[in-house]
Amino acid sequence: MRANASWRPARSRPRPAAVPAVLAALVLCLWAPPGAAAAGAEECVPEIAPDTGEGADRLLTLVREERAAGGDAARVDRLLAEVACLTPADAPRERGTVPPADGLTVAPPEVYSLGEVAGRERWLALTEWEWSTLPDHPMTGDQAVATWFDVPVTPVLQVVHHSGATDAFPNVSREDAADVNGYGVGFLIAPERNAEDMNVALGSVALVFETESCTPLTARGAFAHAWNDTGVDALSVTATGVSYTWNAPVDRALNESGPTGVTVCP
Repeated sequence: MRANASWRPARSRPRPAAVPAVLAALVLCLWAPPGAAAAGAEECVPEIAPDTGEGADRLLTLVREERAAGGDAARVDRLLAEVACLTPADAPRERGTVPPADGLTVAPPEVYSLGEVAGRERWLALTEWEWSTLPDHPMTGDQAVATWFDVPVTPVLQVVHHSGATDAFPNVSREDAADVNGYGVGFLIAPERNAEDMNVALGSVALVFETESCTPLTARGAFAHAWNDTGVDALSVTATGVSYTWNAPVDRALNESGPTGVTVCP
């Protein structure tokens, strides 16, 4: 696959690996109501409820403003901690083994602890992607994005955010996954583009989940890219990866992230 290497986002955007848990972390993180747990002097209480439409919009606006102001990963993490009580879990990064599409970066998932909700620990797994070049071919079929685990979890809520690099394609948020189960989540996205931008230039897919017992898990993410008349008709998330149903065996590419390893507990 060839891409137009001269294209760059009209607005300066950090690469997804540099700013973990920016979009989906904010709209997905469920929170414990003030009365759900015994309030202690040092207990962190979220200022904004991200599991409501109003709260999600407020959080998304705050982080977009932070990014527009040049906020780095540390500043974004501080913002997440202050308004949503999130703490990041560091994760190793490795290059994926599937040949990538030119100009597309899929960051290894970031895993965040959301604290206790109704007596159970909740976690957020987030995968971000970003194109640094605009593909020079038409895109008519669905693209696909996913986050998956090698051990089963209990999914609670899922979301995908995607937008252009310019105002031509505003941010879109959806929860209608093509597949969501104990091993992860995947979405199909109908592409739109013009001469300078596309609606999947950058975005994030995430899953809020719980576990039945303390267990180490490995999380990965992926972006399945198709062009010309090829598209992804369906997908299935499993412990070993994502199975894609393509409508043609040509004009397609798959970018998988490196793994993120973390131990999660109920």
